[in-house]
Amino acid sequence: MQRDVQFNGQKDWRIARYAIGGIVGFAVLAQLLVYLSLVALVDRPYAAAMVGAALISLLMGVPLIVLAATQFRRAQRLRNQINHVVAHDATTGCVTGRGLVQQVNGLERRRQHTGEELHGALIHLRINNLDDVGAAFGPAWSEELLQFVASTISTSVRRDDIVARTGPASFDVVLVGATEADAEHVSNRLTKALSSAHFSADGSKVDLELSVGGALFDGSVDLERLRRAAASEAVMVAAQGVQRVDFVRLPSA
Repeated sequence: MQRDVQFNGQKDWRIARYAIGGIVGFAVLAQLLVYLSLVALVDRPYAAAMVGAALISLLMGVPLIVLAATQFRRAQRLRNQINHVVAHDATTGCVTGRGLVQQVNGLERRRQHTGEELHGALIHLRINNLDDVGAAFGPAWSEELLQFVASTISTSVRRDDIVARTGPASFDVVLVGATEADAEHVSNRLTKALSSAHFSADGSKVDLELSVGGALFDGSVDLERLRRAAASEAVMVAAQGVQRVDFVRLPSA
């Protein structure tokens, strides 16, 4: 702790020295410019003062503006990186539950601004044997299973669909603008891909035990209602075959 305080004190003193040196250097340079302008325009002191002031302003203003713009861009880039980290799951790369809420809120703001009603669907998927895989093979294989399922989901849905990891063993897929036929098509493709997928943990084949459900929405997006409705409609996706996933339709908001 004492070493950290000493290090911070040295760093603060270094910054203070740079600041004092910069102030002194700028003051000397300003005096030199004023003197040179007076020498060059000895018979026109008013013009000399104007030229000196302009040169001093340029020398001080341009570097400050450039520095401020650079720092602003750096802060903006850092803020975007932080927002990306917060909004994306580190294990799977999918959107987090918080990121999903932000995206849905953005859709809601656009709906309120344009007056255009939203429609689509939400598919809820849960890995029922994730804890069993972790207990049998270790937590690293639980993460491998999550990444495997997330990758399968991402390659089975449409490009603009939102894939989010919303729980330790659950994913939600929001299909914005999807009709009921579109939602059923995506759901069938997803369940077939997951049922035919082969996952091995430490050389041992693991059968995926998954529950999949869906809900349709019209008007605004009530994310919590959609999740509850989709979870209540979830059916088991057996490794031997695909069961049809029925979509419940929420009342228009």
